[in-house]
Amino acid sequence: MFNLLKTRLNKKGLRYAHILLMNLITLPLIIGWTIIGMVLFLPAFFFMKFVQGYSTSFLTRKCIWIYGRVWQFMLSWFVIFTLQKFHGQPFKKPGIIVVNHRSFFDTYCMNMMPISDVCFAVRAWPFKIPFFNIFMNLAGYLDIENFSWEKILDISKKNIKNNSFILFFPEGHRSKDKSMTHLYSGAFKLAIENNVPVIPICLTGTQTLLPPNRYYLTPARIKMKVLDPVFPDQFTGDMKHVAFKKHVKNLMETSIKQMDEETI
Repeated sequence: MFNLLKTRLNKKGLRYAHILLMNLITLPLIIGWTIIGMVLFLPAFFFMKFVQGYSTSFLTRKCIWIYGRVWQFMLSWFVIFTLQKFHGQPFKKPGIIVVNHRSFFDTYCMNMMPISDVCFAVRAWPFKIPFFNIFMNLAGYLDIENFSWEKILDISKKNIKNNSFILFFPEGHRSKDKSMTHLYSGAFKLAIENNVPVIPICLTGTQTLLPPNRYYLTPARIKMKVLDPVFPDQFTGDMKHVAFKKHVKNLMETSIKQMDEETI
């Protein structure tokens, strides 16, 4: 019994040491890379804007995607990132991406997708973060709390026309028990209005990396799975956005449950 207890204590001590080491190494690297990225953005912006002729939103989103890739590399000593193989070409045409929400770091994991021209639709509070709000505005992100529906619809149509994707976390808030919460209808109404598919993306493991109400990182296995696009013409009636939403949620819950079971 004593030997068993000693073994467990040793394992617990090693885990705490691993977590401490992770935070001592990665947090300064991430903060440093964020500062360096902001400094490098200005010359990159002018080069891509005035030499290569990219639009402001496109090049800002590309830079944010690259920033995320480097961030992912810095965490790769302690975090395993896996993009599960998907069928066909779900990103061949523009659409509305919906992702389940478990952690503050979910947005940082979107660089795992093979596309960078993505307009994030987020709540108002990230637009209040100093410096970050500059890049969010340059990227043309949607403030779903302060923008009117007409403005959101107009911006979404312009993005779709330019072959850009729009990304929602339709739960609105992070889940605290890994189960998906109620989905808001905005993403599905936009898909219907623009006659484009919804592309469901399932993300697991971020709740281990950084769950709500915790302020340090822990080693994790983060998986992303891209499901087949779901087209709005499969649904009919005045409330077809509700049937659309329920169908997508069922697909995501089934897939997420399987992904969680594979991780255990």
